[in-house]
Amino acid sequence: MVRSRPSNMEHVLMELGDFLRENEQTPGTSNLSEAIVRAMEDMTSNAQLKPMFKSKGNKPSNQSLFLFVTSIARTNLEVELIQRSGTLVTNTSEPPNPLLPKRDCIVPLLHVLAVHARALALWPAWMNLQQLCGLPATPSNALASIEKEVPLLLRDPIALLLQFVLLLPLHVDQVYFTTIVKVIYNLLYYQVVSQISCGLTGPERLKACEGASTTHIDSLSAAIALINESLGETDLYMDCEEAGCSQEPHVNMIALEQQVQKLCLPFLRIATLLRHHIYNQQLPDIRAPQSEFVRLVYYLELVTEGMDWGCFNAAVALNWPNGDLVRPTHRRTPQTWCAQFNAFSNRSQIAARSFLVDAHVTWHPPRLLELPREYEKIFTYYHERPCSQCHSVPQETSICLLCGTIVCLKQNCCKQQGVCEAVAHSLECGAGTGVFLVVTSTYIIVIRGQRACLWGSLYLDDFEEEDRDLKRGKPLYLSKDRYQLLEQQWLAHRFDHTKKTWVWHRNAL
Repeated sequence: MVRSRPSNMEHVLMELGDFLRENEQTPGTSNLSEAIVRAMEDMTSNAQLKPMFKSKGNKPSNQSLFLFVTSIARTNLEVELIQRSGTLVTNTSEPPNPLLPKRDCIVPLLHVLAVHARALALWPAWMNLQQLCGLPATPSNALASIEKEVPLLLRDPIALLLQFVLLLPLHVDQVYFTTIVKVIYNLLYYQVVSQISCGLTGPERLKACEGASTTHIDSLSAAIALINESLGETDLYMDCEEAGCSQEPHVNMIALEQQVQKLCLPFLRIATLLRHHIYNQQLPDIRAPQSEFVRLVYYLELVTEGMDWGCFNAAVALNWPNGDLVRPTHRRTPQTWCAQFNAFSNRSQIAARSFLVDAHVTWHPPRLLELPREYEKIFTYYHERPCSQCHSVPQETSICLLCGTIVCLKQNCCKQQGVCEAVAHSLECGAGTGVFLVVTSTYIIVIRGQRACLWGSLYLDDFEEEDRDLKRGKPLYLSKDRYQLLEQQWLAHRFDHTKKTWVWHRNAL
């Protein structure tokens, strides 16, 4: 028997719950399963930060291992996003990045991770789905008490999406994936609205939801009004009582709407990449940053009907299953989330507010240290500057281009446990990868694990020639092309494939 495609959102959610209940926790024995286990063991042994996922004892819990498994999927997707300059906007003014790797390995990786995730998920995962979409709760025999559950308003939407993707059949029909994205976007939207409302005073919140009706949530004003109804009487809001707050409040709703869309973009980008890889669909062609949010919600089918640009806002992408007429789902479900949060905030109001306010922030993509155009400025600034550890002037002053720290290169003064400072710093700052500028020679030294190589110089003279060890004394200027190439190789993890002159450093750098 083959299941027919469900006709509406309610049936899709019910079948998703059935899929999660039918989760197969014990993979069979075969050559493929053995290869999957070996692949997971390799990833675990290569993870630099795996002690973070261990409990106080030596044996990590299933929840910690499940978190580790999902973090591998998230890391790979976010690395791809970073290599795309942190956005899915197509920059036509610049040539395509030649070091952007082909991500043909994402789906096989998800398959390996899914096998282990299903074996580790010993708790009723369908209960999270029921809370997300407002379906009637199903009794569970789980040992974990409900009081210890993190309120949904504080849950990470990207982590929730990856958990469902790994626990569901990987190549499930696209309508199921779209529905999961829809219900998590609902949660994300109210998380962001709640966070923004915390930054408003009481009069400003009343001004923001002035004239709005919660009968149908189709605007930011209506969403703020619903949140104000649910959280306004609690101690969550720290309103200003000074005289300045008695003035007529002014709220820029356009700016608040732009902030909502901006904070929703990280989730939409990851969901778009997942859909692109799993279902082999071309990414949307986005030419301007201003249209990225709109194009992504249409690509993910959160909005399917065309509408006038002036009527578009983040609330139109909300999708709810049909509920009863007395307490419709679009009101009942967010109110339930707020009730969960209220129960949590009653125990620690300051912590609850802090978690909510800092839940969604704008992250800037990683980049190397910004360098001046003239090399003379670097030499003058760092010459005779002491090391922060031994407080002496290094013979070969070297700068970490990831954080700007001065290290003593190839010296024993800062050596600890047989490891020199540059190697130790590469482990601490870059998880084994370090990029250092040697001030006295203008050269770049790259450290990768147990190996190192001379990358070349970022500073050239007027004839675009290097001046190693500053022997010729000519003015040197930053080569933007070389700097961009170095940064692209670092972001794309391509040092191993682009440099051939590696040597064993033997912890002596």
